[in-house]
Amino acid sequence: MFLKLGPKRKEFPLAALIPNLLTTLALCCGLAALHYAMKPNWDRALGAVVLAGIFDALDGRAARLLRVTSGFGAILDSLSDFLAFGVAPAVILHQWLVSQGVLKGALGVFALAAFITYALGAALRLARFTADAPAMNPARHAHEGVSHYFHGMPSPAAAGVALIPAFLANSESYAWNMPPEWVIALAFVIGVLMVTRIPMFSLKSVRLGRRSVAPLLVGVGLLAAAMVRYPFLTLAGISTLYALSIPLTAIQSWRRRAASRDAAPERPVST
Repeated sequence: MFLKLGPKRKEFPLAALIPNLLTTLALCCGLAALHYAMKPNWDRALGAVVLAGIFDALDGRAARLLRVTSGFGAILDSLSDFLAFGVAPAVILHQWLVSQGVLKGALGVFALAAFITYALGAALRLARFTADAPAMNPARHAHEGVSHYFHGMPSPAAAGVALIPAFLANSESYAWNMPPEWVIALAFVIGVLMVTRIPMFSLKSVRLGRRSVAPLLVGVGLLAAAMVRYPFLTLAGISTLYALSIPLTAIQSWRRRAASRDAAPERPVST
């Protein structure tokens, strides 16, 4: 969000800077993740990516709430997301496998190709997302309205799914090392999924009845307790559930489109 002050206006509300401050914090977390990946300190590197995800979730909502969305904010957000959820996870996974001494010969080449594919997928997805953002293309959004799904895997979710092996390996209660071939294949597949047009789950598509509020609050409380007690294992579980939701969400979206086409009135044929 870049604020252009008029010639007579030399002040603006501090609250208008909140979205950009949150985005900057997410960017700093991405840089911290790279720093700790090089040391290496896996707990802090993974924690920095998680913090970046929290700040990323807050900045967009703050911008919409304060009505200060802009092209500058959209571009800054994409740069932050690319670093925190594109570059940082790829570097973390690569350095993690290097520290295990498993990237030898052809496997090292495949690993490099997979992690580059992942980072490029994040860059291309974010470039497309930024070009389609309301602040960059308001006319298109006014015409199309709000979509109930993401098209392609969002970069924060992609980072979470790609880091499942690292979450599991660094969980004190589980500590399972996934075979390196699986780690490499997972990163490659996620990189491809980010640039596809496959419908992905979005909270915007969720509608709750009144009776669902109380169970939801209880579930959130249990999830928070699990995050405190088993943070990495819980994050791995959440990321796994998201990955499993991909085919279900795609089927639901295609069925909804088919129902909309069937319900649309037929146009009379002119003679």
